Amino acid sequence: MKTPWRISGIAGILFVSLSFIALGINILPPEYNQDKAAILTWFAVNSQWYRIGHFIAGLAFLLFYFPFFAGFCERLREAEGTPAIWSRVAWAGAIISPAAGTIAGAFFIGVTLLGASASPEVSQFGTAAYFYAYVVSGAYGGVVMIGAAIIIIKTGIFRRWLGWAGLLIGFAAISGTGALVENNPKGLFANINGFAWLAYFFWIAVISIELIRIPAIKIKN
Repeated sequence: MKTPWRISGIAGILFVSLSFIALGINILPPEYNQDKAAILTWFAVNSQWYRIGHFIAGLAFLLFYFPFFAGFCERLREAEGTPAIWSRVAWAGAIISPAAGTIAGAFFIGVTLLGASASPEVSQFGTAAYFYAYVVSGAYGGVVMIGAAIIIIKTGIFRRWLGWAGLLIGFAAISGTGALVENNPKGLFANINGFAWLAYFFWIAVISIELIRIPAIKIKN
């Protein structure tokens, strides 16, 4: 059937579009190693706008992220056959990535709810938790790409360059966890993580277009 794949592809496009709208609304917080007073000032001034952006991002995940990955991973599973190891790896990463970000990011959102009434120490902790959520959630996104990439390269269900790109971006996302050891939000591994996040969203957008344009499964040996 063509429709399920196209619905998943449209959901993917809407997910990416809403996510970038949310990113445009959000004013990024200062790094956790900056002056505590400056961090508290940011929360006092920008908390409401950040919550609005976070709300839009939440809608993107709740309404479109899961329909996209449900269809995408099902198509991977059909191409992979049994045992469907790598498609399950991709699905597990897709589930855990937002879960990890939500749990760790709850501390940051909690501080935005407090706004100016938060203490400088709590505000600094919130930005540190935000950094952790960003890094770890991105690493699980890397798991998604690696699992999917192996199937794409092996079967040709999508353009194989998407598989090779997924491998590259996926390993970059996982290596970005070195930022937690580096402990520098502007360091090398933090920049790698940021690149991987941006590339991940573009990768999802291209996969979504593939789901819309090529509804019939084509496997090239």
